[in-house]
Amino acid sequence: MTPVEAPERARLDVPTHPPRFKQRIPTPPLSAGWRWGFPVLLVAAVVWSGFLVVEGFDQVLESEEGATLDVITDVTAPGFEAFVEQTWSLLAVSEDDDGRLTGVTILAVADRHNGGGTVLVIPPEAVSGAQTLAAAHEAAGIDGLRDAVVGLLDVEVSNTALLTPPRLTSLAEPAGAVLVPIDDAVIDGADASAYLGQAFDDPMMRVARQEAWWRAWFATIGAASDPADRLPAIVIELVDVVTAVAGGNVRVLAWPSPAPGEEWVKRTVVETFPFPIPAVPGARATVRLLNGNGDFSLNGLARELLVAQDAEVSVVGNHENFDVIGTRVLYRDPALEAEAARLAVVVGGGTLHDPLLSPAADLTVILGADFVAEHGSAAADDGSADASTGGGA
Repeated sequence: MTPVEAPERARLDVPTHPPRFKQRIPTPPLSAGWRWGFPVLLVAAVVWSGFLVVEGFDQVLESEEGATLDVITDVTAPGFEAFVEQTWSLLAVSEDDDGRLTGVTILAVADRHNGGGTVLVIPPEAVSGAQTLAAAHEAAGIDGLRDAVVGLLDVEVSNTALLTPPRLTSLAEPAGAVLVPIDDAVIDGADASAYLGQAFDDPMMRVARQEAWWRAWFATIGAASDPADRLPAIVIELVDVVTAVAGGNVRVLAWPSPAPGEEWVKRTVVETFPFPIPAVPGARATVRLLNGNGDFSLNGLARELLVAQDAEVSVVGNHENFDVIGTRVLYRDPALEAEAARLAVVVGGGTLHDPLLSPAADLTVILGADFVAEHGSAAADDGSADASTGGGA
């Protein structure tokens, strides 16, 4: 290679792309404070986080806010409350061999736990709206009859049972023959259907006979140590309802005429259905009924007054103390102010808006000492004292 070619060769050998690797500039060394301080801070943060977690769990577990420490089961204790069970009822529809309606009877349980209840006998000739119950049954069967009965009473029934002659015989036979005082007749199960279905020129005569038979039959069942011993050993709702009614005081009554007065019907419905099921869901304002005076003998009267005015008592119980002087009706929703004022007139008290009121019911009625002063003597006279907070609770 000549001396002239050497520089040219050196120029040609120079790479035209950047080097693949570059030398890194060394990172300055950490100070001694940072090298030892950061690990110490990290360990401290981990320890402190663990402490906060443990402390948080302790706070949650030991907190008493929003918790019910004791369940109050004494119905006479301050602060006791319970949702009520709506009245358990059954519409018993009796038919003859030809499918014609012969009897309409409602069995309503007063207390699911202690038994007792009402047997309400209604004539097929009773008028509901523009037709009789018999006409509704003929036109639309049992469903049409049930709708007519609900329209007549303005309350719903829990269920319906069809009593054909064979079914009525099966229901009545285990109790044996019963003496019906109205005719001085001894009727056994096999004859029950013909006896109860016999027609009369005056339809109310058949109703009177049915009332007398139901009364005698329930007395026979209730006389047993266990009412179930005198009922068929089959698991159906009709037998369960009869057992519950026969297990306590039984009240038997009959419709007085095909079209009794409205007041009689309303009073009978209130007495038959302590906690009625509304015919139209949501049509009645729900009420939380609390005793604030310590006199439990008037709870039943207060409930009847409210139910008679189309209220639905859904919660019963006691105020946090029994020192309430004036009865009052509390409402949470301003839209219910008028309804609260209407019911306040019924129980003889005032109204109060409370936006923090319990949402368990639309309205809360607290009975004060003035309610006892107003109604105490009346309750003693008619024997309607009720020592419990609510039979359906």
